[in-house]
Amino acid sequence: MTANQRFTKIKKNVWKMESGGAIYSVKKYASLAQAVKVRQVHQILSAHHFPHMVPILEDRDPLLIMQPWMEGAKAVNFKRRIDRIDSFSALQALHDTKSTIDWQSVSSLPYYHMLEKWEVRLARFLEFREVCEQFLPSHMIEELLLFSQDALKISKKQTPPKSSLTLLHGDVVHHNILRDVSGQIRFIDFDLACLGAEEDEIVLWMHRVLPQITYNPSFLMGEHPALQSLSNHALAKLLYPNEVLREWLHLLSLPAAQQQRMVSKLLLFTETALSHWPRLWYDVERMMK
Repeated sequence: MTANQRFTKIKKNVWKMESGGAIYSVKKYASLAQAVKVRQVHQILSAHHFPHMVPILEDRDPLLIMQPWMEGAKAVNFKRRIDRIDSFSALQALHDTKSTIDWQSVSSLPYYHMLEKWEVRLARFLEFREVCEQFLPSHMIEELLLFSQDALKISKKQTPPKSSLTLLHGDVVHHNILRDVSGQIRFIDFDLACLGAEEDEIVLWMHRVLPQITYNPSFLMGEHPALQSLSNHALAKLLYPNEVLREWLHLLSLPAAQQQRMVSKLLLFTETALSHWPRLWYDVERMMK
C-alpha cells in the first residue's frame, strides 16, 4: 500500500481502494485459473461492447481484478417489476452474445451440468440431515426430500431442446446485478461464469425471483412473454427446491453463532416455500406441453 492509497475491506477478498482521487474495487483470487477466466470473460465482452458489465483495469498482479467503483449503484430488487424486467432483458443480452462470440472456443469456461450439480446438493443435504434436524422439523425435511427427488426424476425424463451453448453468468443473485446511477444494469462477479444452455440460467433467475412474487410462475410469464416458450425440460427444473437446499447447506457450513443468528429467517423462508410448493407444482405441470 502506498501513501496515497487507502483501502477499506468489503469482505474477505474484496477491498474498496481510493487512489489519486479515484475509487476502485479490488478483488484478489486464490486461484490463478479463476482470475484468468474472469479477466478473459471481461476482455471478450468489452471487445464486443457489451454494455451490462463493469470494465476491468490492468494490474501487474495476475491474481488481482481491479474495476472502477460503482458509486451510487444499487443491487436490483426482484420485488420491483422494473428490476425484474430490466435484469431479465440484460440476461437475455448476455446469452445472445453467442451470435457474435464463439464461447465454446474459450477453454477457461467449464461446462455447466445443472442436474448433476443438483444431485450433489441433494446428497449433501442428506449427509447433513441429522445436523439439520437440530433446526428443521422432520416433516419439513421429508417434504424437501420428496419434492427434490421427484423433481429430479421428472427433469431427467424431459428431452433437452437442441440449442447452441452460450456464456452463463453463473450466479444471478440480486447483489450481482446492479443498477448504476444512469439506470443501466451491470453484472458483477463473473467468478462462476461457465458454458451452458441459456434456459438453465433463466431457470436459476426464476428460482431467485419466484420467492419475491409468492411463487407465481403464471404471473412471471405474463410479465415476461419470452418465458412462455420455455421447454418442458426447463419448466420441470422449476420444481426443484434449489434455493431452500442451497440456503440450508450454507447455514450448516457456518460457525454456531452465525447459525443461530440466521436460523429464524431461514425457517420462515423454508416454511413459506413449502406452503407454496404444491400450488407451484400444479401450475408448472399445467404449463408443460
